[in-house]
Amino acid sequence: MDPKKIKKLMKENEGTLLDFKTTFYNISEKKSKTDFVKDLLAFGNSTLKEPAYIICGVHVNKNGDKQIVGIDKDLLIDDANWVQILQSYSSHPIKFKMGKIKLADDSPSIAIIEISNDQQRPIICKKNDGDKLRQGSIYFRNGSSNDIASDLVTIERIISSSTKLLPNTAVSNDPTYNKYSKFPPPPYYKFFGRNNEIDKIYAELIDHHKNYLLSLTGDGGIGKTSIAYKVADQIKKNIDDTDSKFDDVIWISAKDQRIYFDERRELYREFNSLEDLYNKILLIFYDGAFIQNLEFSKKEEHVNQALEGTSFFIVLDNLELFSNDELTALHNFIKNTPMGHKFLLTSRHDLRVQEFIPIQRFGKELTKVYITGLIKDLALNDNEMLVRKQIENHFNEFYSLTNGNPLYIKFFISQMARKRDISDILNRRNLEGEKPLKAYCFDSTLNSLNAKELLLMYSLSVAENNQLSFHELKYVTAIDHSTLQTTLESLSSQSMIYKNYHNGQQVYSLNNLLRSYLIEEKRIPGAEYNRLHTKTRKISIYDNEIEDSIAYNFGLKTLKNKNEIMSYNMILQVLNSNDPYNEEYSQEISTLYPGNYLVAFYKILQKIDSGNNNAYNLYSEINSEFAHIANINQYEEQRVMLFIWKSILYIMLGKYDDVTRDLDYAMNNLSSEHTSLIGVLKASVLNQMALNEYMHNRFSAHDQYREYADHLFNKYIDDFLKKPYFHFLKRNILYAYNKNNQHMKNLRSKIEDLTPFTKDIEVIRNQRLFPHFIHD
Repeated sequence: MDPKKIKKLMKENEGTLLDFKTTFYNISEKKSKTDFVKDLLAFGNSTLKEPAYIICGVHVNKNGDKQIVGIDKDLLIDDANWVQILQSYSSHPIKFKMGKIKLADDSPSIAIIEISNDQQRPIICKKNDGDKLRQGSIYFRNGSSNDIASDLVTIERIISSSTKLLPNTAVSNDPTYNKYSKFPPPPYYKFFGRNNEIDKIYAELIDHHKNYLLSLTGDGGIGKTSIAYKVADQIKKNIDDTDSKFDDVIWISAKDQRIYFDERRELYREFNSLEDLYNKILLIFYDGAFIQNLEFSKKEEHVNQALEGTSFFIVLDNLELFSNDELTALHNFIKNTPMGHKFLLTSRHDLRVQEFIPIQRFGKELTKVYITGLIKDLALNDNEMLVRKQIENHFNEFYSLTNGNPLYIKFFISQMARKRDISDILNRRNLEGEKPLKAYCFDSTLNSLNAKELLLMYSLSVAENNQLSFHELKYVTAIDHSTLQTTLESLSSQSMIYKNYHNGQQVYSLNNLLRSYLIEEKRIPGAEYNRLHTKTRKISIYDNEIEDSIAYNFGLKTLKNKNEIMSYNMILQVLNSNDPYNEEYSQEISTLYPGNYLVAFYKILQKIDSGNNNAYNLYSEINSEFAHIANINQYEEQRVMLFIWKSILYIMLGKYDDVTRDLDYAMNNLSSEHTSLIGVLKASVLNQMALNEYMHNRFSAHDQYREYADHLFNKYIDDFLKKPYFHFLKRNILYAYNKNNQHMKNLRSKIEDLTPFTKDIEVIRNQRLFPHFIHD
């Protein structure tokens, strides 16, 4: 050891990396031995940037002066013996070296212990020894004293600030879920909010006379573990105050990775099987060495005995990492546990537990409070005001990016603490720096999703505005209705997708980070991406206003939902091109909006035009198709026009009684500005019926029909002609009325007088409403 370095240290005061002791440790004395272990554990966790030193044989006076008193000159300092002692207490080896030196020829020998700054942290005490050493504790230097790290900031700093620069994928211990502790330190800085969720846990589990099992679900970092811990901690304190129905709290976690500030670390999993849970329960009653030597069957026997006559609050954390078979084994154990025990589970996935609480993101106001506390806890010092100001100026954008997820928020605030600018974060210039967060939050969940769940996620990620309605998703994915509902429920319960409302319509979306992760990391197969992108692009192409005159003639002015507008625009394009009927494409259009009556209209019109279909079959098809659509369609204006265009199909088949019945229903039950169209259309049909009676010499019936037809025609014709209906409607109705009246020599206006009118779309341009008439 360098004497110059030691002489320099002799001039310094005791602190985080320096301690003076009058004597050297005595390996044969228990107190001295435990002092050594505690000192080395504390210094090992504190040598974050440079080595630490314990100098023995130096007495520090009250005024701070130091006197070299020396150690026994015959004392053999053998670090091998001390290494062996440390190994029985520390979670993994502590790097140190020790030796004797003289600072001058005539001075006594002193002992130097140098603790390396190259450590794998945290170093955890793995067994109890008297009052000084506690199993599961993380000791560190707090000034010139040894302390226990009980707050998350200190623990995370011990790990993430280590000068042993382990890669993000290196496996390490997790201080908040270490196997040496029955109940860990809190997994949060400060707990606030979530009162509703905690109240629900008490109401639906702890205080419920019957329920014994409850799960918390939500995406990574949303706060499931923190809420579970808060409840467990409250119960533990009540137990300590002898004010609880529970005998003890048991906490075990399957967490295999963690974000420390903005770094991701893989962890040794504490909870891998049912046997690990047995071990945790037995630790309350037996020594660890005894448990370790037991066979599984014996552990099961001891656990069954321990659960009889006791009452535990048991938290099983991060169960998304278990397979279905492993979960089944856990469920069977829980189901067969004697009455009195309560189980709280956390998972990113739906555990198919009857009682569950989905954990939601923070609202905006709670996010602001959380950020304020986080900035203070992270001790940003001179950077604090800058970070506060940047967040204030860009809060809405920051909230949109982080989606109210506490872990996302902490991650980016930590990056700002390391001088990353808010504009760099919001403009996504350093996406590589976000990979640890995305991998932590999304990998395990994405790997567990089934094909349909992944398809939904992919579809939302490629959508241009990151939101699709139910029918748009149905159109893009081609998943059947009930399966789509079930799949959306599953993803919503895992907080993988979110529901909100846009223009009065419920839509689904992904959080921004998950969306970017799927696209930027190329998690979507290439062919799937192209197919979905084409279909979602079509949504944006057809998402535009329908021309007023067309909307007027088909009753579409009240459309507001995007999928409905898109559905009608797609069928209108088909109608205007008069392409042959395509069953698959028509099904896609109806999938977007099942209430789109023009799909059925076009389908049947094409069959009428083909002349190859039985009239009775067509009549039956009109009834069934339009009855179904009328039940779905809730827009009154559309329903009126649905009956009108349905009537036009009936007229083409000569089903006049059905026309009058439907038009009467529309006129008497639905309010509309199309009353005059209904009136003249019915008058034309009555006129046709009158002509049929005349041709069969039934003059009395003829006169009744004719009188009623003239009454309607005279009442509504002027208003009808003033309105911008299709040229097809005005031409056919007026022509048919005149033609039917020829034998009466009572002709009406000619076609030239029909102004204004709307230019016909292709599919109806050359149609004849009363086909047995040949137009002049």
